[in-house]
Amino acid sequence: MDTEPFSHRMEIRGRRRTDQRTPAGSHASDEAAQKAAMLRLTQDQMLVNQALVEKILAFEQAEAALRESERKLHDLLAHQQAAREDERKRLSRELHDTLAQNLLALRIDIVMLYQQTTRRHYRLRDRIGAALDNVDAILRSVKQLLGELRPSCLELGLMATVDMELRKFGRTSGIACDLAGEPGIDELVMDEEASLTLYRALQECLNNILRHSLASRVNVRLDIVHGMLAMRIADNGIGFDPAAVRKPGSFGLLDLHERVNGHGGSLLITSAYAHGTELVVSVPLSAPQPDGFTSE
Repeated sequence: MDTEPFSHRMEIRGRRRTDQRTPAGSHASDEAAQKAAMLRLTQDQMLVNQALVEKILAFEQAEAALRESERKLHDLLAHQQAAREDERKRLSRELHDTLAQNLLALRIDIVMLYQQTTRRHYRLRDRIGAALDNVDAILRSVKQLLGELRPSCLELGLMATVDMELRKFGRTSGIACDLAGEPGIDELVMDEEASLTLYRALQECLNNILRHSLASRVNVRLDIVHGMLAMRIADNGIGFDPAAVRKPGSFGLLDLHERVNGHGGSLLITSAYAHGTELVVSVPLSAPQPDGFTSE
C-alpha cells in the first residue's frame, strides 16, 4: 500500500515536468542571445567598414590634392624660369643696344682724340690712353655680362656654344676640357629653349666642378639617343653622395632638375667618393606638348 502522501507525489511530478521543459527554453534563449550578438557584431563590422571606406576616400582625395598641388608647383616653377629667361633676354638686349653701343661710341671718340694729340702733350696723351684702357675693360665686362644673361653664340649651334664655354672655363680654371660628339651634331638644328636648357645645365655643372670637385679634367660628349639629345658631363674629381641631404640654400641642382623636367627631359647623376661625377642631361629634339610634364 502506498503510504506516500498524494500532495508529495504531485510535487515530484511537477518538478519532473519542469525539469523536462527547462532545456528547451534554455536552448531557445541561447539562440536568441547568439542572434543578438551576431546582429551587434554585424552592425559593428558595418560601422568599421564604413569608417574604413571613409578613410580610404579621404586618403584618395588627399593624394589627388597633393598631386594637383605638385603639378601646380611644377607649372609655377616652369613659369618662373621662363619669365626669368625672358627678363634676361630683355636686359641683354637693352644692355647691348644702350650701354654697349654708347661705350663703343665713346671708345671711337677717345681713339680719335688720342690720335690727334701730339707727342708734345705726353701727359694728356697718357691720360687719354688710360681712359681708353678703362673703356676697353668696361666693354669686356659688359660683353661677359651679356654672355651670362643670354649667350649670343647659340646662333652658331650647340656644339660651337659648348666648345666656346669649355674653352672659357679652361682658361679661367686651369682644368683641362675635352669635347666630343657623334657625327652630325654640328649641323643639328634644335629648338632655342632646348639649346638654352643644355647650356644652363653645362654652366651649372662647370660651376659645381670649379667650386667643389677638385677635378683636373672634364669630358663632355653630345649624342642623339632615341630622339633625345644627351649631353654627358664627367669629371675626375672627389665625387659626392647624390642621396645626401641637400645643404640649406643650395638650389643649383634642384633648379636644374626642374628646368630639364619642365622641358620634357631627364637628368641623371652618378657619383661616388674619389671616383668623380657623371651627369647626363637629355632633352627632346622637338618641343614638348603643353601638358607634357615628366618627372623622375
